[in-house]
Amino acid sequence: MGVAPANAVIVTRAYSLTASNFQNFNGTPSPITALSAAFQLTYDDSMSGFVGAPTSFSSITNGVPNAGPFAAAPIFGYFPAAGPMATFPRLGVGGALNGGNTLLNRTDDFYFTFDASAAGPTRAMLSFTAAGNATPFIATDAIVTPVAVVAAVPEPATWAMFIVGFGLLGGVMRRRQRANVRFA
Repeated sequence: MGVAPANAVIVTRAYSLTASNFQNFNGTPSPITALSAAFQLTYDDSMSGFVGAPTSFSSITNGVPNAGPFAAAPIFGYFPAAGPMATFPRLGVGGALNGGNTLLNRTDDFYFTFDASAAGPTRAMLSFTAAGNATPFIATDAIVTPVAVVAAVPEPATWAMFIVGFGLLGGVMRRRQRANVRFA
């Protein structure tokens, strides 16, 4: 019996993220008091590592859309459970400015990870850096919530055209003249 490769499963999931309590080690007040984000990720759960850009990502910081550290074009990765330190699969999303999971002081960048297998709201490890600050900020209350991905449903007019088209096709086939074939 040979070893077969794992079957690839393409996963598409949508999430919302909220956070409002940001702190850093120096006690510097955070430039962001409230964050909310919505994002959708599509990935192969048999792979590990950074995948590319999210299918969609939008954020609101202090009431302003796509501002500050969260304005950077993000990248994301899927990391399966591996060993005693990572007992569940994780998704990581971060600004691509410094690399997916790297925060350099005094830059506008961010990174957060969360449990990819959670069926409901789950805590996230979120940190960001701001252009004027020497140390990163950490959210103590970041929550990621899965959101149902709605599949596309054809409009009623599309269904009507399907039905009429199949009806016409059936009518044409039914009324077709039979050809008489004679052999000499």
